[in-house]
Amino acid sequence: MTELLKSLANPIVWVLVFMVLSLILIIRPTKKLRFKLGKCALFLGICILFLLSIRPVSNLLIYYLECQYKLPSDEALSDLDMVVILGGGANIAGGFREHAEASGLTYARLFNGVRVYKQSGARTLALCGGYEAGVMKKLAIELGVQESEIITETRSGTTLENAAELVKLLRPAEQRRIGLVTSALHMLRSEKTFKKQFPNDTIVPIPVNYIYSPDWDDPEGFVPSTSALSKSNYAIHEWIGIVYYSIRY
Repeated sequence: MTELLKSLANPIVWVLVFMVLSLILIIRPTKKLRFKLGKCALFLGICILFLLSIRPVSNLLIYYLECQYKLPSDEALSDLDMVVILGGGANIAGGFREHAEASGLTYARLFNGVRVYKQSGARTLALCGGYEAGVMKKLAIELGVQESEIITETRSGTTLENAAELVKLLRPAEQRRIGLVTSALHMLRSEKTFKKQFPNDTIVPIPVNYIYSPDWDDPEGFVPSTSALSKSNYAIHEWIGIVYYSIRY
């Protein structure tokens, strides 16, 4: 079900559905109504692709998710008991790639998360995300974190599973202050999920990897681009995830 939702959250799928539907309706139009519906489907597909490919729209989708979170103060970080970093994918070994590598999203979270961890008073670094957790661990050690301080959660595949599987690895405790590191865009869903799984602890959001750009007045922003489409896709994925988690859990 989760994988199906991920696929349906992709705007390209929406555009293709409308365009295929348009072709089906327009080819051999025996009725005027069918032809009109086909043109409407084609128009909707083009509009969706255009709007989601321009920066003002992608920025709008991103803004509300990211504006709610700012990096905590040094005081808030100084008394953390643990820092948790959520993975964002990895590229497995194969082809021209000799070794598994963290995706750009995972690396951004890990690099910034390790930096915060070193600045904080935490003594444990938890890395969540299934397969990429092992990749993250190697990088964290290379960035100067002691292996004895690291916990790796390697069984999860979703944000909910990140939290649920981490609970199983930790000793029962209360009133811990847990710093949660993930992309600012992903933080709203992550924070709610971790608060449900850790009801007796305090979750401290540590957002990283902001992608909102305050360039609303730039005329070039209205020229469709793959960069804006990618950001829109990421934001829509989060919005659908938030709604699904609210209903399902």
